[in-house]
Amino acid sequence: MHILGNQALRSRLQEALRAGPPAPAYLFLGPRGVGKGLTATWMAARLLCMGPEPPCGLCPACRKVQSENHPDVLRIDRVEGKASVGIDDVREGISAVQLRPYEGGYRFWILSEAERLTSEAQSALLKTLEEPPGHLVLILVAGGENALLPTVTSRCRILRFGPVDVQAVADLLLEQGVPPDRAAVAARISSGSPGLALELVGAGEIWDLRESALGLAIGLPGSQTWQALETAAALEALKTGSSDPKADLTRVLDSLTSWFRDALCLSVGGDEALVVNVDRLDTLRTLASSSSPRSLDRALQAILEAFDHLHRNVQPRFLLQRLCLELSRVGA
Repeated sequence: MHILGNQALRSRLQEALRAGPPAPAYLFLGPRGVGKGLTATWMAARLLCMGPEPPCGLCPACRKVQSENHPDVLRIDRVEGKASVGIDDVREGISAVQLRPYEGGYRFWILSEAERLTSEAQSALLKTLEEPPGHLVLILVAGGENALLPTVTSRCRILRFGPVDVQAVADLLLEQGVPPDRAAVAARISSGSPGLALELVGAGEIWDLRESALGLAIGLPGSQTWQALETAAALEALKTGSSDPKADLTRVLDSLTSWFRDALCLSVGGDEALVVNVDRLDTLRTLASSSSPRSLDRALQAILEAFDHLHRNVQPRFLLQRLCLELSRVGA
């Protein structure tokens, strides 16, 4: 199983597993799409493999793990469209992992997006963390630890994953047949996340949303009030078909963040190699030369405020109207 990036971390984990049994619980921390979930799958294959050099990738156990069909590997993912993972899901998992392994020496429980666990779900998990069955390996996969209870994190062995080299991500996309210009942009937008980069180029509607959002952002600075409100309505209408009501708006705000961040970088004389939206460099140069760094910084602060409003469940229409009115003032 080839996993891009964080090779040193996996090498240390491999050596630890050779030296002794696994810890009862792990917490894999890091940005989305950098291989945390794949490493959890790799680890399950490593410990359940029936071949001489685990994980061999060829034995029945490895194939079952990779196809998510192994009876000793339980996965709990957040249901798309739901904001959290609740106590009922965790209780179901607790009951399942008490059973002895069916085929291997361990039972794995991989909990994705662990930061989305409700407080009640985390509390329910504590007894299993305090008194784990001897055959259990629990892996919590999370983007950050702030939403997790200290009593949960303190009982886990923490592994921190970092972003992958952007050029390595671009090379991966090129190997997948992605055109060079799009590969370069997607790699930079993903900030070193192969998973996010592949998602961006693999789903045409996500790339189209980004294109549309940037096209609208270009016309915002210096626009009249009515134009800014029309732009807000157009941004609200951008959809990809996601069942998560916040997902598309988050993508819109991410695109606006990268746009005005690039402009600020250029306006203060930053290296053009740091620009994310390299396919629109000429337009960014124009925006940077006609806008003060202070106004671009205010724009970024307004977008951060919009993210905060989104998490507080402010109505998207109000959120975007307020944001676009602020972005229309860029340049002064």
